[in-house]
Amino acid sequence: MSIDNVPSQSVLSPASSTAQITATQFIGIFVAVAPSMFLGSLDQTIVATALPVIAGQLGNFSNIAWVITAYLLAATVAAPIYGRVGDSIGRETALLGALFLFICGSIACGIATEFDALIAARALQGLGGGGLMTLSQALIGQSVSPRDRGRFQGWFGAIFALSSTLGPLLGGLLSEHVGWRWIFWINLPFGLVAAVAALRVKSDPAEGRFSFDFPGTILFAASTVALLLALGFGPALGWASARVILLLFAGCVGLAFVLHVERHVSTPLLSPDLLEQPVVWRAALCVLLFAATLFAGLVQVPILLELAYGISPSTSGLLLIPLTLAQASVSTWAGIHMSTTGRPRNPLIWGLAVASFGFASLAATLNYGPVAIAASSILFGLGLGTTMPAAQTLAQWAGGKSRLGVTTATLTFSRSVGGVIGTAATSAILLAAINHYAPGSAASVQATIENVNGTTQQAAHVDAVLYAFRWVFGAIALCTSGAMLLAVSIPAINLADPEPSLET
Repeated sequence: MSIDNVPSQSVLSPASSTAQITATQFIGIFVAVAPSMFLGSLDQTIVATALPVIAGQLGNFSNIAWVITAYLLAATVAAPIYGRVGDSIGRETALLGALFLFICGSIACGIATEFDALIAARALQGLGGGGLMTLSQALIGQSVSPRDRGRFQGWFGAIFALSSTLGPLLGGLLSEHVGWRWIFWINLPFGLVAAVAALRVKSDPAEGRFSFDFPGTILFAASTVALLLALGFGPALGWASARVILLLFAGCVGLAFVLHVERHVSTPLLSPDLLEQPVVWRAALCVLLFAATLFAGLVQVPILLELAYGISPSTSGLLLIPLTLAQASVSTWAGIHMSTTGRPRNPLIWGLAVASFGFASLAATLNYGPVAIAASSILFGLGLGTTMPAAQTLAQWAGGKSRLGVTTATLTFSRSVGGVIGTAATSAILLAAINHYAPGSAASVQATIENVNGTTQQAAHVDAVLYAFRWVFGAIALCTSGAMLLAVSIPAINLADPEPSLET
């Protein structure tokens, strides 16, 4: 069957879920949704290397991190909402709406002349970006068989890995040569391409009923914002500060209370019975731990190279490319393997085991220079490449076809929160350990890390830095080991078996 013979005028049709798809159909479906996912993941990191230039022009150095945080906060809160809206009104319609918001936010960023206006525009952009990855993956999930989903999730994992590394490189080139505003202007042609591609998508018939869950949505949004703010402020204000403790308490209690509220809502934003499903909650927790270790590695390895070996930021970024290529290649392999065997749990376990060994070897080889560090980074990149495709495939099968949007959004939310937790926690460990081994030097190291001028300074106490990073990567290795043990506890499933059906 060629792509021209697919029912209706779309590349992506629910009818294709009944049988294995051909290579031509695979390419057609992937091309239809990949641009949207790439845009959503790219804009999480593309601004990072442009922050010094933006701060210089808009004159707000102290709060410049909010250019990234505003996007992540909005995207994290919006992801579950898009999952529920897509299940209710149609995922194709919801995806086009997310693209519209994303493009509007990009235009607002491009014309912003004040710092507060840029932050508000980034939040608007994040409200759209939160739906791009969630709905893209849900559309794939509804349109192909469970075994074929593995292939797509593998390719999506590769896109996420590549965009996470290409984002900072592209942002640096644009801000240096044509101006930082082009970081946002390029989203217009890319967004138009994504919208045209999305128009070829034909989603399942919507549930046809949607009532907005105001209590659950407001409580979920407020709790998530409080938790992410606490994790963001923790390293700067101190984890024992009253503000951080209050935000952590409010966020954790609020999220715990969300499920109680959702049990009394006819169309809940978050489905309690879905979250209590053993495969789903274990897969979501594995994704949270995966994201914590991945983002911690992507942040801490360049800092290690710059502080201990005096390597420039651009060079340290280039040294991450082999890691990303390793992650992308094994991600596509994992997808093919899952589609062939129908067993997604095994790649999840193997990958996390390899990642644990990679981080442990990184902690043990810090004294051997950048080459050894890059080699260990490739090793944990190979391990982490299997995690997201396998966990996503497991959760989508366990959640059932009618809950694809909510299930996918749950894992997207876990990934966002995990990234913030990993970055904040490892930064706190690093500074505390440096202060332990070389009292009084943590402040100078913090200044080096946060140097907005982009110049490289080598830490005065290199030995203290290396000892501290052993604690950092040792902690990450323990985290991935815990995720591996959790993966072992996930019930073994066969993607060829019928998907379970959960009542709303």
